[in-house]
Amino acid sequence: MKLIANVFLISLLFACNYSNAQRDRVFKSIEEALTVPADSVYRLDLSKNKLTEVPKEIMQFKYLQELNLAKNKLTEIPAFFDFEDLRILDLSKNDFTEFPVQVCKVVSIRNLFLGKNDIKVIPDEIGNMQSLIVLDLWYNPIDDLPEALTKLRNLRSLDLSGLNFSKTFQKEWNEKLSWVKIEFEAACDCNN
Repeated sequence: MKLIANVFLISLLFACNYSNAQRDRVFKSIEEALTVPADSVYRLDLSKNKLTEVPKEIMQFKYLQELNLAKNKLTEIPAFFDFEDLRILDLSKNDFTEFPVQVCKVVSIRNLFLGKNDIKVIPDEIGNMQSLIVLDLWYNPIDDLPEALTKLRNLRSLDLSGLNFSKTFQKEWNEKLSWVKIEFEAACDCNN
């Protein structure tokens, strides 16, 4: 009986260590991620793959917590994009001309990176992202911010580097989002 208990404990420890190892593992391709059970894929890095669309196969990974799609050629996020546990989404350095509104439905996202795209307008739907802590919008041609940002009470960091907002605009938004550290470029007098 003691031998069976020891074998059980060793098996249990191995399973726990395997699970933790998988949780820390970053898969660099869908093919690599498919070599393990889909429910043990938590981190997927598909950056720098010249993707023009989000692969449907990623939806197999229901427990995905981090998804890096940076440095591709993406222009939109498809309707099937829905993850309950996704916390970090990196869409920086792509070809978005519109804010990918579909990500606003993924309310578990805490860190959203959309820097260096060609996004002009931030939609009101951003206010649905109540878990958002970090919002990175650097170097996009945005000329205004939606009032919906004031609903994001968990937001702590907003990166607007590379955007030339006036001193008045910067002061106004620093007051509206007093709990947020906002990264602005040195203020310009371009709107005065």
